Amino acid sequence: MPGIMTLMLAAAVVHHPAGAPVAGRYQVHQMEMGGALELRKDGHFRYAFTYGAIDEEGRGNWKLDGKTVRLTSDPMPKRASFELVRDDPAPKGELYMTLEDPGFEWGHSLDALVSADMKSAKEVSADETGRVDLTDAPVVAAIAPMMPVYGPTGDIFHVTTNQGHKLLFRFHKNDLGQAIFEREPLAREGSDLLLLRYDTKVRFIRTRP
Repeated sequence: MPGIMTLMLAAAVVHHPAGAPVAGRYQVHQMEMGGALELRKDGHFRYAFTYGAIDEEGRGNWKLDGKTVRLTSDPMPKRASFELVRDDPAPKGELYMTLEDPGFEWGHSLDALVSADMKSAKEVSADETGRVDLTDAPVVAAIAPMMPVYGPTGDIFHVTTNQGHKLLFRFHKNDLGQAIFEREPLAREGSDLLLLRYDTKVRFIRTRP
């Protein structure tokens, strides 16, 4: 990704005391990860990160909130979302989920989190016919479809429990590859910054003021 390479090539390794100002350039040096972060003195940031199939970048504004750096995207990227197009009846206890052709290679079965109230959800997958195996699943009253790799979009659809359902979803894609940050916290640890991203702790090591 050009964003990552631009930031990485510009960085030179320098050691800084723990009390050094947070503005500067940072890099990721972790197994199977690559990334860079630039916190400019004018309050703007640039970010790039790659991890497995995830490849994203972003920009916006940053501020220091006590011992935490917070990132907010500007402009805010468009979020991905699901839309429920049809809900046809099925035998009680059965669930089918299919996805309209999204216009690009989805490359994955349609997965979702299901539960009675989304407080304790179970991940399920639809087979080639759209049928979902609900063995050991809770009573399904709420469904949150998931994107491949990235997981749920935050859309939750409620269904009745007195019958089964054949659901047809439509996917509205996001601004592909653009990270969405809303006061995203990065904890300071010495001169490093720690970001929790995709259930993984990412360490940005300061390389240049």
